[in-house]
Amino acid sequence: MKPLSRIALTLALLVTFAGIGAPVLAGPEPGDTAAAARAEKQATYCPGVRLFAGGIAIQAGRCYVLFVLRDRRGLFLAFAQPGLRIPPGQLVRLNTPAGAKVKGRIFYLVPIRASGLVVPVDHIVLTAIRVQEVGSRVVIILSPGGTRVTVDFERRP
Repeated sequence: MKPLSRIALTLALLVTFAGIGAPVLAGPEPGDTAAAARAEKQATYCPGVRLFAGGIAIQAGRCYVLFVLRDRRGLFLAFAQPGLRIPPGQLVRLNTPAGAKVKGRIFYLVPIRASGLVVPVDHIVLTAIRVQEVGSRVVIILSPGGTRVTVDFERRP
C-alpha cells in the first residue's frame, strides 16, 4: 500500500470514529416552529370544570399550556396562554425577552414539590403532560427531563 493511501485511510477512519462517544443533543433546531407547536399541543390542558389546588382556583372554559417554572420563591406549575412557541425541553431564562413574554402570559402558578427535578432558578421549561381524571380529582403528571412529577387537583363545578 502506498504511503498516501495509508494516510487517506487513516484520515477516513479518524473522521468516521471521531463522533463515537460525543454527546448527541436531542431536540429541535432553534427555528423549528413545527416542533414547538407539537410540543405545545402535548403540554396543553383544557379543564372542563374549575380545579382547586390549595388556595388556587384554575378557571374552566379555556385552554392552558403548562410549564415548570422556578424562581426565588420556589418551583411552580405555570398555567399560561397558548401560542408561545417555546421548543420542548428548552430552558428559557425569565430575564430574557422570550422569558418575559412567557412570564407575562402566565395566569396561575401552582406550587409543586419535586425531588430530582432540575430547573435552574429564574428559568421556565415547557413540559409534556398526562392528565388522569379520577372521581373528583384530577392528576396532572409532568415528565420534564424524565423526572415524574404529580400534581393533584380537586374538581368542582
